[in-house]
Amino acid sequence: MKKALPFVFPVAALFLVAFLAFRWYGQRTEQTGEISEFGEGIEIEELSSSELDSVIKGVGDFKTVELEGGEDGLGGVRYEIANDRVTFSVSASLPELEEGVYQVWLKAIDSEATRKAFNLEYAKGGFMGSAAISDETLPFEVLVSREKSDDDSLEEVVLRGVIPQE
Repeated sequence: MKKALPFVFPVAALFLVAFLAFRWYGQRTEQTGEISEFGEGIEIEELSSSELDSVIKGVGDFKTVELEGGEDGLGGVRYEIANDRVTFSVSASLPELEEGVYQVWLKAIDSEATRKAFNLEYAKGGFMGSAAISDETLPFEVLVSREKSDDDSLEEVVLRGVIPQE
C-alpha cells in the first residue's frame, strides 16, 4: 500500500483534468452548434470605395427590396447581380442603440442556415452597410438584427427581406 500511495494524487489530478477537458469541449460544441452550410466556402467580401460609391449613388442596374417587419424602423436592400456576384447595400432607419449593434445576416430560403455578413454603421441617412457575395447563394433572405453583443449568434430580428434569383 505504501508503494502505491505516491501515485494516488497524480492519478486523481489526471482524472480531474480529463473530466474538465471533456466538460469544456462538450459545452463549447453545444454553444456554437453545427457549422452553417449556407454559403459554405463562399466569402462575404467588403466593397472597395468605388464600388461602395456606385451602390450608394445608384450607378448601374440596381434593384431594390423593401425590408419588412419593423414596427420601430424601416429599410431596404439595393442589389446588383453582375460578374458572378451579388453586390448589395442595406440601409435602415432604426432607433439608435444605447448598447449593442445592428447586424446583417444572410439566411438560406430552404433551411434555417444563417451567416453573419456585417455590422450596420450609423451615417447621415441612418444605418448603412454593404458587401458582396457569390451569386451561387441566390435566393437568400437578408435579416437585420438587434444584437446586445457582437458575436456569432442571431438574437432579435427587426427587419427582413428576400433577394430573389433572377
